[in-house]
Amino acid sequence: MKKVFKFTMMLMAAMTVTSFVACSDDDDEVKSYPLTITLNPGDIAANNIGNVKIIVSNATKSDTISANGLTEQKLTLTQGTYNITVSGKVKDEATAYVQGTATAELYAEKSVEVKLTKYNQSPLVFKTLHTTGSALYYVLDSYFEIANNSDEVQYLDGLIVANTLANQKAKSAWQEAFPDKYRTGDASNAIVLAFPGSGKDYPLQPGEFVVVADQALNHKLAYGDDEEKKENFVNSPDLSGANFEKYYGNGDADNEKVPNMEIVVRLNKYKKMWAFGVTGGAYMLVKLPEGTTWQQYIADEANFEVQPNSTSTGQVLMIPSKYVLDAVDIYEHGLAAEDHYPFFLPQDDASGVEANDMYAGKCIRRKVSKIENGRVYYKDTNNSRDDWKNNQDVTPGLQPTSVD
Repeated sequence: MKKVFKFTMMLMAAMTVTSFVACSDDDDEVKSYPLTITLNPGDIAANNIGNVKIIVSNATKSDTISANGLTEQKLTLTQGTYNITVSGKVKDEATAYVQGTATAELYAEKSVEVKLTKYNQSPLVFKTLHTTGSALYYVLDSYFEIANNSDEVQYLDGLIVANTLANQKAKSAWQEAFPDKYRTGDASNAIVLAFPGSGKDYPLQPGEFVVVADQALNHKLAYGDDEEKKENFVNSPDLSGANFEKYYGNGDADNEKVPNMEIVVRLNKYKKMWAFGVTGGAYMLVKLPEGTTWQQYIADEANFEVQPNSTSTGQVLMIPSKYVLDAVDIYEHGLAAEDHYPFFLPQDDASGVEANDMYAGKCIRRKVSKIENGRVYYKDTNNSRDDWKNNQDVTPGLQPTSVD
């Protein structure tokens, strides 16, 4: 049996509706009536919905009521016709939200039910990925960009960035054994990073994006004192102005002006780069459930698994699909699309995009769906084949100016 929950919130002041006010036969009194809004969450557990907003509006006024969950509250409003819009966030799914609408003709005490339906939308998306290098055998100039594709401020604090192996031609043993989870790397080569911050230290405004560098240096100067190699790095990006960088502390460069990403998992202590594969890879932006830090997550042994059907004892960090904000599957350059088996589930990324040729100094870039008053919106259909373009110029920090 589905449970129905009532909201009964008393407004501090009644809403005045000039266009809908009716006078009594005896006097000019404007009447007010109680309105009970009943929220029906359907199959979603009531305690799994948070950040609830109820907008009650008419032709002249709109009031917003905020609540942490589905609690009993009541409204008292002046008579009239009201539109009710409800929104909320599913707590344990990174991209899941609820919404519902109803209309109330309030000329007597009234109860209205708003049925909530679930939908998915990723507020943060990968904008650019440069993983295939710009100079022969040089991969320290890798970087990616993350954009706020929503209309509200988003916070990067604690978000996880993970990559894993790709270029598979058939369903893997991992996918057979864990159909709703993704492995990160493999048991000897996993590197998982997280943005620093304790909650709201790194806000990202709507339409803005950040550049995350492997090493926040001007890689056009990577030839050092060897002038003969100068031309080899002309296509490498200048990442000295990046917003974040990775730093392992084992001899790799550290730009002290750029905040370092935090190391969640690093199994190969000798690796100095992201371990983004120059022939392709699968990349995830991950948001853990509200109230869970990445430190707490990796402290739980239940979040690690060993390779199925193998004698290997090495453990790999697993990420449930419902924690994935955005996913991009990049398969090897020259591989036919039909020969690539998707790494992600369709709700995260239905099919992949072909990688650039190795060391070609090109990146893949997400397409722009629209530009409104200078604000860029990026295409996000959860299908990399449709959402991304390869062989794009390496231009970190550049804001697109046209629709693809």
